[in-house]
Amino acid sequence: MTLFKQIKIILTFLFLLFFINSNALSDEKPPCKDISAPEVKNLLDDGKALAVHVLSSFEYDIQHISNSINIPVNKVKKQKDKLPKETNFPVIFYCMGHR
Repeated sequence: MTLFKQIKIILTFLFLLFFINSNALSDEKPPCKDISAPEVKNLLDDGKALAVHVLSSFEYDIQHISNSINIPVNKVKKQKDKLPKETNFPVIFYCMGHR
């Protein structure tokens, strides 16, 4: 599956799992916006964003976006040190979803 096709799937679930609970990282609701698949691809290709796969490591091993990291959604708060410290650096949380 191509990266572009993966991103189409991702956009369906983009931020969904992570932002269900607005207190996932802090008491403030993080800024979030919808972006298109080409925008996601460009950000990742240019190294201007980080992709975080939020499903299990088993699912990450089966299929994931190149250069993404794996932090299961239930461990994001505990592993926030793996995320960029810069507040203006986009972090794209994704899962591959149900096929």
